[in-house]
Amino acid sequence: MSASTKKKAEAIVIGGAGYLAARYGLSTLLNLGNMLVLTWWIGPRAYGLFASAVALSTFLASLSRAGLDTYVVRCEKVPGPELLACAAAWIARISAGLVLAGVLAAPLLRAWYPSPGVVAPYLALLITVPLVGLAGIPLATLERDLQFQKVAGIELGGQMLALLVSATLAWLQMGVWAPVCGHIAWQAFLFGGGAVAAGWTPRLAWRTSAPRDMLSFALGYSTSMRVWQARSLVAPLLVGRLAGPEGVAYVALALRFAEGLGFVRAAAGRVGIAALSRWRDDPRRFVLAVEKGMRLQVLTLGPLLCTFALLGPYLVPRFLGARWVPSLTVFPLVAAGVLIHSIFNLQASALFVLERQWSVTWSYGWHVALLTGVAAVAVPRLGLRGYGWAELAACLAYGGIHRSLKQVAGLVYGSSLGWATAFVVVLLGQIFAGAGRTLSWFPLLIMIADLLWKFWRNADGTVLSSWARSFRTAPERSGP
Repeated sequence: MSASTKKKAEAIVIGGAGYLAARYGLSTLLNLGNMLVLTWWIGPRAYGLFASAVALSTFLASLSRAGLDTYVVRCEKVPGPELLACAAAWIARISAGLVLAGVLAAPLLRAWYPSPGVVAPYLALLITVPLVGLAGIPLATLERDLQFQKVAGIELGGQMLALLVSATLAWLQMGVWAPVCGHIAWQAFLFGGGAVAAGWTPRLAWRTSAPRDMLSFALGYSTSMRVWQARSLVAPLLVGRLAGPEGVAYVALALRFAEGLGFVRAAAGRVGIAALSRWRDDPRRFVLAVEKGMRLQVLTLGPLLCTFALLGPYLVPRFLGARWVPSLTVFPLVAAGVLIHSIFNLQASALFVLERQWSVTWSYGWHVALLTGVAAVAVPRLGLRGYGWAELAACLAYGGIHRSLKQVAGLVYGSSLGWATAFVVVLLGQIFAGAGRTLSWFPLLIMIADLLWKFWRNADGTVLSSWARSFRTAPERSGP
């Protein structure tokens, strides 16, 4: 790839990342509006039932793509109609099997949950499994062409439709069925809108044999990501059994706030594979892209999470109601887990590009095992806060991702580690009272003072310009 082509691709990727970051930012506002409506009108119990049902159905839906959409994004040759039809046929087969398995699992769910009401919404949401799966094909073709603005528009439109449907039905006192219908409308819009935007006519090539490299990559990537997404089952299955649907609602709300504020992290992970795939033939640019991306995510996400942890006790009772205050007991802990994950988000994307997806799978497997084990012990003893400590304990598994990437790239954390540590200490300090909460701000103040000292010491602006340049996606590194 020539230098001019690289610069052009880099500019497109940065612009696409901006579109996706804007989309995730607007998504946060829509989610906030959706939560304001639902939490006031349907209450914690109905919201907890929906959160449990949608977590189970969403996990099955995530299995339906089996990594085939990601293969379409990263494969070296431009995928033709036959390859897309073959991938769609495999997704349709997998979706049908997952829906059947989901229906057969319904009696087990009735026996597992002490409170009734989860199974009916769960069965209704199974219709989204094939919709989510097949929508991956047109959206993947758009991402491959770096048309992130179209992807952002489609996904944002789907969320707006979901908000409209769920708010209308909640106003009509439909209870748990309000968000259920909104979610179904959202996924249907993604499928239809993606097909129209990509000019893709759904076609299934049943008799076409799949390329071996497609199935090989799909198996490794899908296994890694599905192991990671298995963590989303811990709250609805474990917390739902130990603390009831209300407990699931409080944890789900805290996670929604933490992950919603991390829209830059989500956008970076989304763009990561498409961007890094274009730089894998340039090791220095590849490593610099990961390092700068980590720093950008930490410095963007950390202040947002800390601000909400500080203002949450005043905002939540005022805008959501006093009955949602228990979610604040777990928010600082899950927010710290989200922030730590942001450091390793792009590292995992880099390993996928380098075809070391099984290293990611191993780390994610340990993550889910630690989350499940610690939560099973801590939740009965510490309540909802026990789930938060389980989220933090599970972050120890990210060491496997660090070691795997360190073997193939000389990754340097630099100031990212210092800023992340300072923000995590602030978040953890919010669960204490008095002096403990005050002292937690000292590491962050030290980092800010150090940054201001560097600016003052270099009044000619050299440090400022250097610091600003450090956030470019992938500047050339001088020297070896």
